[in-house]
Amino acid sequence: SLFAYRYARRHADNPRYSFGTGKVGALGGFASAMALAVVALLMGVESLHRLVQPEQIHFDEAILVAVLGLAVNLISAWLLHGGQPHHHHDAEPGHHRHHHDHNLRAAYLHVVADALTSLLAIVALSAGKYLGWTWMDALMGIVGAVVISKWSLDLVRQTSGVLLDGTPDAELVSDIRRAIEGSLRRLS
Repeated sequence: SLFAYRYARRHADNPRYSFGTGKVGALGGFASAMALAVVALLMGVESLHRLVQPEQIHFDEAILVAVLGLAVNLISAWLLHGGQPHHHHDAEPGHHRHHHDHNLRAAYLHVVADALTSLLAIVALSAGKYLGWTWMDALMGIVGAVVISKWSLDLVRQTSGVLLDGTPDAELVSDIRRAIEGSLRRLS
């Protein structure tokens, strides 16, 4: 994510980019979504393996690491969320801002996915330690892999639409059409 921002800023005035570097953020978001998909796949495979062949777990150490990971990722998510473009209070009434920073959203999803993984690990490890349900670790890994896969797929769909110059959603097209027609009526 940071590389994409730096690259876009460094090349913003480069004449080789006829339409600017605006899609670099979408490209960074797409790359991050693909990385999330790979992580989810690896999580799922490892979790299935552990479900079939359980391994010994050092519960106290693992819970400590999961709690520390959760704390770090929640702080990171909070910091990244402060920059999320979800606040519409500065837009005109009845209008929605349709520009999204896919690169920032991808970074946010990464830390939220890590936080979710830590939370699921804490639940599973606690169940294993106190109830003897060691299989919960593998099961929560599978649940985490499924959720992260969905987030990744959603981000791939959003960013690929931008990268491939896909048609915007019907609401945006309708808003643009009304704005142009209104301008033409005022001119005539």
